[in-house]
Amino acid sequence: MKRRGAVPRVLLAALASPGGTCYRHCNRPIRTRRVPSRLPGALFVRACPSGVVSVSVYFEWTRRDPSRSLQSALERWTTPRSLVRWRDLRLATRHGPELGRTAERFLASAHPGRGVRAVYWRVYPFRARDGTERRLFVCLRRSHPHPVFFAASPQATKWECPTCSRRQARRTLRSSG
Repeated sequence: MKRRGAVPRVLLAALASPGGTCYRHCNRPIRTRRVPSRLPGALFVRACPSGVVSVSVYFEWTRRDPSRSLQSALERWTTPRSLVRWRDLRLATRHGPELGRTAERFLASAHPGRGVRAVYWRVYPFRARDGTERRLFVCLRRSHPHPVFFAASPQATKWECPTCSRRQARRTLRSSG
């Protein structure tokens, strides 16, 4: 049995995000990746090859507002947690006509009828205390049990994921000691 709030495949296909390019960073193609999570719905991260996040969107097939549960998960996955602000989460409901004919038929046959809730998380570029520009990055390495979101300067030659940096530091300490 599917989890309550899980989005059926026919709707996930209709919600698939088109391509695009990284705006104001590298002008390279943006990839949309589904991120595994314990949340009942589906979480997607749109980011350029360097890891700069354009937007993260969470879909859940429910009538309730899933913003609080998403915010809680994002806070666990983000360093520092203060990057996840309530005002950066936007709730929307996606309905049949905007999703295409197949999804519209599916939603019309669902009882009780309901749309798909979407929560968008976008962190706009900001200036750190030292005056450097910061953007939201994501590390999606398979060695992580979840995505790791962090802020970094887009001008840096190398972006350090906090989780990967800690692991590397531990390895270095073990090998030297």
